[in-house]
Amino acid sequence: MLSLRDLQQRFAAGLSESAAEPLTEWIRADGIPPSARLAIYRNNLHAGFIKTLGLEFPVIHRLVGEDYFRQLSLAFLGCHPSRSGDIHHVGGAFPSFLSERFVGTEYFYLADVARLEWACQECLVAEDSEPLDPQTLRGIPADAYGGLRFTLRPACRLVHSVFPVMRIWEVNQPDAASDRIVDLRSGPDYLIAMRNSRVELCRVSAGDFELLSGFSEGDSLGRALEAALATDPQFDLAAALRRCIGLGVFAQVTPQ
Repeated sequence: MLSLRDLQQRFAAGLSESAAEPLTEWIRADGIPPSARLAIYRNNLHAGFIKTLGLEFPVIHRLVGEDYFRQLSLAFLGCHPSRSGDIHHVGGAFPSFLSERFVGTEYFYLADVARLEWACQECLVAEDSEPLDPQTLRGIPADAYGGLRFTLRPACRLVHSVFPVMRIWEVNQPDAASDRIVDLRSGPDYLIAMRNSRVELCRVSAGDFELLSGFSEGDSLGRALEAALATDPQFDLAAALRRCIGLGVFAQVTPQ
């Protein structure tokens, strides 16, 4: 006899595999062949998984078409079965999966489009927070600025791509004209995805992006500024901070 744990593991494996003969001997027929009983559960799993992934990555779905998206979804399910009771998380590894699948091909840009879509999904479910009040900076002495650490709002994500992913995202929205063509050589894109009343995308400069990337990794203002200047020697910190505060990117600032 199989233990309950072994039986559950075989059942879970059988839902993702096309052949599950080792399990059918433990399934009572009762008028329906064991393989058919298992197929009902497998089909329900596949249908739910494909539907969820399609809702999380509608642009990828539109770009590759219904049939191929189904193939990608099932291949992804085989490599990355959901381990959470919250179906929202099933697509977390999808961008990396596409990157591995299409590396070295003309479709490699799909991985970055998926990263942008997943960033939007993360913004949707992130906790609420108020943007930083610019008056907070008034009482900080100038000689302390180098050690300041700016924290990005939870519903904010940074996305960089060598491809024009924002343009690809825009022309594949439901209300966009279907005959628009995007030149994949017209990148790169440095983007902020952020939720206010809804998720919005904003294109920023390479210097601003480098500064924000440093902040997102916990760097001080001084260290983040060095990285921004390495990217853009003409980088204007004061102007960048004004832009970022105006966009509502920051949640808080703390001294060293």
